[in-house]
Order: sequence, then structure tokens, then C-alpha cells
Amino acid sequence: MSADRSIWMLGACGMGVGPLAIYLKEEGFEVSGWDDSTGSPMENHLANAEIPLLRDPWAAGRKPTLIGRSSAVKPGHPALDLVEKQGGRLLRRGELLAERVANKRFVAICGSHGKTTTCGLLVSALASAGIDFGYVLGGLFRDPHFPPAHATKESPWVVAEVDESDGTISHFSPDITVAVNLDWDHPDYYKDEAALEAVFRALFERTKTAVVIPRGNERLERLTKGLRARVIRVGEQGDYTAQCLRTTPRSSLLNMGGLFPEISVEVPVTGAFNRANAVMALTVVHLITGTLISDPLHRWCGIRRRQDILFERQGLLVFADYAHHPTEIAALLHWVKETHAGHLVVVFQPHRHTRTRQYAAEFRQALLVADHALVLPVYSAGEAALEGGHAQSVVADSRLKLVENRNDLPALLKALVAGQDAVVAFVGAGDIERDAENYALQLRREGLPALTQDLGEAVAGKLSVSTVLKANEPLARHTTLGVGGVARWYAEPVSVADIKTLLQAAGELGLSYFVIGRGSNLWVPDEGYDGLIIHLAAESWGSIKLEADNRIRVGGGVRLKELCGIAAREGLQGFEFLEGIPGTIGGSLRMNAGAMDAWIFDLVESIEWVTPMGVVRTAKRDCFDALYRDCPQLHGAVVLSAVLKATGRAEPEVIRQTMETYSQKRRQSQPRDPSAGCVFRNPVSLHAGRMIDESGLKGVQVGAAMVSPIHANFIINQGDAKAADVLGLMREVRRRVQLKHGQILQPEIIALGREWKDLL
Repeated sequence: MSADRSIWMLGACGMGVGPLAIYLKEEGFEVSGWDDSTGSPMENHLANAEIPLLRDPWAAGRKPTLIGRSSAVKPGHPALDLVEKQGGRLLRRGELLAERVANKRFVAICGSHGKTTTCGLLVSALASAGIDFGYVLGGLFRDPHFPPAHATKESPWVVAEVDESDGTISHFSPDITVAVNLDWDHPDYYKDEAALEAVFRALFERTKTAVVIPRGNERLERLTKGLRARVIRVGEQGDYTAQCLRTTPRSSLLNMGGLFPEISVEVPVTGAFNRANAVMALTVVHLITGTLISDPLHRWCGIRRRQDILFERQGLLVFADYAHHPTEIAALLHWVKETHAGHLVVVFQPHRHTRTRQYAAEFRQALLVADHALVLPVYSAGEAALEGGHAQSVVADSRLKLVENRNDLPALLKALVAGQDAVVAFVGAGDIERDAENYALQLRREGLPALTQDLGEAVAGKLSVSTVLKANEPLARHTTLGVGGVARWYAEPVSVADIKTLLQAAGELGLSYFVIGRGSNLWVPDEGYDGLIIHLAAESWGSIKLEADNRIRVGGGVRLKELCGIAAREGLQGFEFLEGIPGTIGGSLRMNAGAMDAWIFDLVESIEWVTPMGVVRTAKRDCFDALYRDCPQLHGAVVLSAVLKATGRAEPEVIRQTMETYSQKRRQSQPRDPSAGCVFRNPVSLHAGRMIDESGLKGVQVGAAMVSPIHANFIINQGDAKAADVLGLMREVRRRVQLKHGQILQPEIIALGREWKDLL
């Protein structure tokens, strides 16, 4: 490892690189990250660990000489081009993790499926026992306050899952290896089954103390013969055993045997597969500690995207799971049949064309455990399409149905579950979670009156009397475009304590939230937002305080127009361009608002905000990556205040004259009708508005939404437009610009609660 302590992590919002970035930060490294895709829940944990997302860390004054990357960041990626230009040592996630645990007593969790759950169970069991240890999970716990990684200087033990998919498993030499299972997989990387087995055999040979395997697994038994390390078998008639005495829908009572202490323990998991994983984890705890407490998994809270319950009411349960291998899917569906009564309907999204081609028949057999199965198109994960690797290869039985248009899913599911108790399982490792969440959202809306007390009950008696909290608040009145449905919850907190209370309650309830200022640059769907909207009203957050050396401290709820007026009165230059932007300080920082070739981050000295975990932070300007209409570090943040510095001083009248010049320019070039501002981003060296105009789109309408005759990059609401009208018009604009100019325009405005790639 280089003596330089600065590291840049590429793919930091992913479930592999993100936790490792947090681990490295806790080890004492200066860590920054970057990711092409934002909006991941990992961002909240990165923010809480004070890891900035920087597109170019060298520009921010850092000098990373070590770069860690996800294997998904392929050669030719712009970030890798930057690394080549700046210089630095480049390691894949597995290679970097292997270096950091080389001198530790490392527990490696490996296998084809179930690694993250087993690793999480082991982490929870060690935490329950009060053991000091480090860990790197390959996912997120359901409890947002349980971080996905932790480093400790006191203990030599580190637990992490190691990944065979990219070959980096070959860099580890563990103290203890836990092989949950081993099935033939990753035909995109390994030429045959023997090559995959060789990698695992080599790992077992490098293991120093013990290799833990499930008893009766023929492949693992064969690969662990003749090892120097002790081979420990877990399961019936193994070295460590556990007999299930009884189960409930949420837990299992186990009678421990073999080398375990002879006690009975209650574990918060059900189903044979999960019980087996839990016993594997408890085996490692006993190997490390020599004991087993009576409540060994009281810290267990579950893993996101692993049997996540999204909706539940009498007669209907909806959940999502990450399973993507046929053996894993079969185990999952058998677990459902074992633990839940009712009709089982599965929605399955195959992951990778190579895996689909390899296992089409096995997928089909696994899905036939269900009463009905709907199969979505393959999630390619960047792979090129292959003959035999399409979803149609899976759907070769009348009980399975191919769903080419995902918009058809809700109606199909409604018909399949009508009039009977049912479980709907969304299964896959791609982007199927969005389908699951949208279906659960629709079900919650159908029963909205019965569900509007959840947040209210959670914060009852904990908020200031003056704090506004409303259910089913229409959002059209809170946006400049004036379209969209209701927010499930809407809040105007009056104190930092209120903000923390709301964020904590939202986290505990799994409720998404979004912070708005004046609601510009925002499109709200007609179906509304199934989460919490937080707005910092000027009455509580509108303070403006003059400080020394031409600085102004402004509250997050201050309107930009008011800031400009006070700056002009005090003779402070540099704020003039903000005068016509319909936003607040908080919103303008989140979007890096700009106009007249100037940006708000040009004025920033420092920002104070509340992180998604409820922690108040303050940071200088160089900690933020101010991009075109974005500041990744403020995703999910609630901006409390900012210190801005003027560019100079001038007579108030001179400043007002500049403001009036800018204002007149806006009046001549921008519409006054309700809009969200410029809709599309400007491609490099091009102007979106000009291309839209040249495509003959000015004045084109869909419903009451119109491309502005004044500025073609504005879509205006003529009075009673629907969000669907705006969306339809955006699609038409993109289509015609692509035909005319060969450019695919990308939205500049935010789609509340949705992703544009799923809408356009």
C-alpha cells in the first residue's frame, strides 16, 4: 500500500465498492468516490461517512495515488481515462480488499448464492455477542443505522464476502473460509465448470485454519479433500448441528448439537435455506469465541433486497428478492411454500444473457414451484444479446408467461391474485426492484386511507408544535410547473431536531423522502409521491446574516430573489445572476443553480446540512463536486445554511442595474408561464433549445403542455396540464431531435420518485 493515504473509489454507490470505501475511511484513509448512477441508498451511508462523490478528485485538491474500481467499470470509461492521465495505481474491488485484510485474521464468505445474507448473519451474531471485529458487507442492512462496513484497530478479525465472478477471489488467503454452496455459474468469466472449481480449491488450499462447508454438498466435499486446514461440516450428522423444533412466520427455535453448547436458541429466520445460513454463521461465532449466547442473533435486522416485504395486508403479501441462480430461486420459492399459505405468483427477471442461456431449463424448473410465473426480458448487465440467452428460452411451458411490456404487470398481477390469498414474489438481480416498488405503491394507493397514520404515529409527540405535517398533500401547488399528484406525507419542520425526527422515522418505516425548495426543476408524476416531502419554509429557515469580509450566511429556506435584493442593498457583487431563478438556497445548492455563465457554487465558502442519517455536517467548498445541475454530496441532504462570499463591492445602484439587465434578458428569452425551467441538458458544445427549435417543435402541444414559442427548451403548463402531458411532450421532443440531429437529449429536471430511463 502506498504511503499516500488518498483513495478514489469508482462505482462507490454500488453494493461492492461502497462498503469497502466506508471501511477504508474508518481505517484512516482520505476517501472519495464516484459513480455514473446516483440515487442508490448507498449514497446515504457514504454521506454519513463523509465520503464525497467527486468526478475529478484532483480538481478538488486531493491527490489520490490509489484507485479502487468496481469490475463493472470497464476499460474506456471516462473515469479510467482520467486515472491514466493523472497517474495512480488501479485495483479492482477484490484486489484492494485482499490487500487490506492480508495481515488480518480474515473470515471469507464465499459461494454461488447466499453470501451476503450469511455474511450479514455472521456480522449480526458477532455484534450480538459483543465481539470487536471489522467487516465489509456486500449489501445493506435493512436498518439504515447499521452501516455496511466497519473497521477496528483493536481486533485482528475482519469478516467479508469474496466474489468469484471476476476472478479476484484468487487474491485472498483467509484464516477461516465459509463456503455456503457452490454451483456452476459465471460462464461469461470461466470457460467451464472445472475452471470455477479450481479457483475455489485454490482458495481452500490457501486457508490457514478452517474451511466451513454444509454437510452433504458433494462438490464441496470433493474440493476440500486433503486440505491442510481443518474441514468443518455443518448440518445433520455434521460437526455442528441444529434441529428445528418449531417455526413461526418470523422465527425458528433450534436445538443446537454437535460441537455447539447443548442449548436451544430462537433465531429470527425461517425456511431451511435461511436456517442453514444462520447455523453456518453461528458455527463461525463458536470457532472465534468458543461460546454461544442464548439470543445469538438479536442484532439481526435483515438485508435489503433479500426477502424484502414491500406490502402486506390480510390475504396478500408482496416481497422482493435478489435471487438470480436457479438453485437459489428454487430454495426461495420452496421457503415461500413452507412458510406462507396462499397462491404463489412469481415475477422473474433473468440476469445476464450468458447465465440465461446456460440455465434456461433450470430456471424454468425452479419457477414451476410457483402457481404462476411471469418472466420479464433479460437484464443484460452490459452483455451483448446471445442466441438462446433471451427470456423466451425460459418460457417454454404454458404455466410461464413472457411479459414483454412491463407496464402490463399490474393488470396481470391483479387478475392472478383476485379473490384469493396470495404471495407475489419479485425475483431477480437487475432492476426488477423498481417493478416491485411500483406494484407495492399502487397497492398502497388503493388502500391509502388505512395507511396514512404510519408516519404520523411514528412522530406523534416528538415534533415542535409549529411544525407542519400533512397527509395526502397536493404537490402541484408546491412546484413551478404546477403538475402532479399528492405526496403521501408533507412536512415543514421548524428545527434541526424536527428534521432529525422526520429522517429517523422515515428510515425506520422504509419511507423515501425528498427535499424541495420552491419546486422548480421538478416533475411530479400524476400518481404522486409515495413518500415524505420536506420543505424548509422561509419563516423558520429564512435568516440572512452579514458577516465580515463580504460574506453572507443564509438559511436553507432563503429565496434567491430576496438574497439578491439584500446583497444589492449592501453593495455586494456576484449575486446578480440569481435574481430570476425561482428557487431557495437549499434547492439551488442541490442543483448547482446557474445562469448568465455563473453558478451558485462560484460563491460558496461552506455549507451546513443534515445527512440522511440525521447527523449535522459542515464542510468547505472543496469537499463538494459541483457539476452541471447537480451536487452529488447533497443528494438526500437537508441544507440548513450556507456561507457565501461576494466577488467584490460596488454601489448599490450599479448592482441593481446589472440585475435589471439580466432580468430584461430573461423576460425577452424565457416564458413567464408556469414551467420547470430548461427541461433538457445541453449536450457538449451544443444547445438543446436550438436543436429543439430547429426540429420545428416550438408551439407543439400534448394536452395542455406546450413547447414554449419563446424558448424551445421550456415546456409550459397552459393551465390544466397533466404530468402525463409533459411526459408525452418530452418523449416527442426527444424523438424528433434524434431524427433531426442524431442527439438523444437527457432531462435536466428531476423526476420525483422515478428514473427518467424508465419513463422516456
